[in-house]
Amino acid sequence: MRLSVLVLATLACCSPCCDGFTLFYSNPSMTKGYRKAKSSCSAKDNNQDDDNENTRNKQQQQKPINDLDIFGQPKGKQPRRRIFEDEGDIRGSDRIKSCIPYMLPLIDGDSFGRFIYERIPPLGFLDYILLRPFVEGFRAVPFLSILLFMTFALAPQLLRDSLSREVRFNAQQAVLIDVALIFPTIIGESIADEKIPREWLEPATNFVFIAYVSLVIYSVTSCLTGKKPDQIPYISSAAEFSVGPF
Repeated sequence: MRLSVLVLATLACCSPCCDGFTLFYSNPSMTKGYRKAKSSCSAKDNNQDDDNENTRNKQQQQKPINDLDIFGQPKGKQPRRRIFEDEGDIRGSDRIKSCIPYMLPLIDGDSFGRFIYERIPPLGFLDYILLRPFVEGFRAVPFLSILLFMTFALAPQLLRDSLSREVRFNAQQAVLIDVALIFPTIIGESIADEKIPREWLEPATNFVFIAYVSLVIYSVTSCLTGKKPDQIPYISSAAEFSVGPF
């Protein structure tokens, strides 16, 4: 008896709700509006998801990608180390060998620096200690300067197999710089007995000294740093031609 009363009460309570649902679905205008509202909400959700995804893609594209370390190598990849290998065009002991031939123009052109040595005593002192002993030794032995010239001019060609191309190039370039000093030397010796004012003689002599010393310093420093000193106009081209392609 009690169970039947509970069932009847439950049905009585649920009947208004069932009537409401029945009325909602039975009304076409209400059903159409509900579906339209539901579709608009779902469309807004989809658009919002698309906007979020586009924003994330833009942020990833704008973020710079740097896969290189401070040494310019890809991260996670160890740089390859080269052992006992020098960088540059001139390597190893060839750097010192390439500098030796430039003693020839330094010795032959030392007399052009007499005015600069007078005006700059510390430079004259260095010349007296470092270079003057060689100059006096070459002057004391007849034809020693010519022998040294022929050695640097011909030995690199005769010892082609034992000397690298860079050493032979620098030997030829040093010889050509020394050849360029022949002309001002001849002119200086021809006017040695003439009474030329120092105001004219000193600038010309200093110009020759500064010119050839600059070439020697450029060549020696380039060799010591492993770079080929092939930027001297005309002289470097002639040295390349005399050495040949090999």
